[in-house]
Amino acid sequence: MRTVFRSKLDEFARDLSRFCELDRRIFDAATTALLGADEVAANEAIDALTEVEELRASCEAVAFEMLLLEAPVAGDLRQVVSGIYIVEHFTRMATLAGHIARRARLRHPDPVVPEALVPTVREMAERGADLAAKLQQVLAEEDVDLALSLHHDDDAVDDLHASLMRQLSAEDWSHGSVAAVDVALLARYYERFADHTVSVANRIVYLVTGQKPADGVLHEPEDGSIVE
Repeated sequence: MRTVFRSKLDEFARDLSRFCELDRRIFDAATTALLGADEVAANEAIDALTEVEELRASCEAVAFEMLLLEAPVAGDLRQVVSGIYIVEHFTRMATLAGHIARRARLRHPDPVVPEALVPTVREMAERGADLAAKLQQVLAEEDVDLALSLHHDDDAVDDLHASLMRQLSAEDWSHGSVAAVDVALLARYYERFADHTVSVANRIVYLVTGQKPADGVLHEPEDGSIVE
């Protein structure tokens, strides 16, 4: 029975890695659609959301099977429960990338982002993609230092988000209300995508160390609670 449980746990870990890779693929396609006015890429990103739901269902089925199979405790239970939370974060990340792709498809063939703001949005996208790539490495290697570094990388995304908000709310904004709404939504999608990578990284740090990370620093848990 224990051998079966460990096999299921390994399968679950592989599925989480696949989920992260799928999110990266959807995110990259959505950004290509947005900044390249590429309707094909937009459709690819949106169509891939079906695969997300299938993978989510598969991950949850494996997790619940493990809970029923051996009623795990201590570290094993923490790993399964944390994995369920990670699946939810990955699902939300895919949804956010899908929102970006849908916004690009809605405005096609017109550009969504005013030309003057393209460099900022592109940098947000590049940083988000880099965070997702680092997260996949964290999943594979359980690298605590790398996981903690994601918090500081996310700060740069937050700064870019704030910059966009200042620009679209400035008195000299000349691109109209539709563009303002589009940019505000896109900035939020990219910012939240990055936030979720940090949340997953924090979960992994907690799994490896038993300590609760905050602001990129480890803290001993005071009440045994699971990090959010």
